[in-house]
Amino acid sequence: MHRLLPYLKFLMASSNQHGVHSPFIYNYITKCIYRSTPSASRHAKSIQVLLKSIDYFNVKKLRLPAEDEKLKLLIESRFPYIEFEGDTYDILYFTKSELRKLPSILSKGDCVHNQSLLLLDGIHYNKRSEEAWNRILTDKKARVTVDMFYCGAIFFRNEQAEEHFKIRI
Repeated sequence: MHRLLPYLKFLMASSNQHGVHSPFIYNYITKCIYRSTPSASRHAKSIQVLLKSIDYFNVKKLRLPAEDEKLKLLIESRFPYIEFEGDTYDILYFTKSELRKLPSILSKGDCVHNQSLLLLDGIHYNKRSEEAWNRILTDKKARVTVDMFYCGAIFFRNEQAEEHFKIRI
């Protein structure tokens, strides 16, 4: 029941690509998120977004939850060149159980670069997840955020005006 009310609120406040005025986000939505990929469609929405984002941004370094070996094997089978260890990452993927780690990562800022994407699974999963997402929206390093209900994307692009989008996927 907790997810029904947030989902209805999300639907009323969200848009599709036609409500986006940022060329960067418009391209991300139309050329990545909305792109049809049959092999990704059998996965959860946040995993679909992750797989499409890896391909779209030509990711070299990816941070995954340490315990998610199944996801790591899936990504290695599709993108054999990806490295999972390093100091900075192109994409950092966090599950809903890891959202508590985000404030320390954002405060350090040493594992992300200007083009990094933070992808968070389950941002509306429960009250705690929503509170973590709302804290991120107020962080000055999070220049652009995209709430897709099932997951959220955070970009650190210094050259971008601060904007927050709600996009239906």
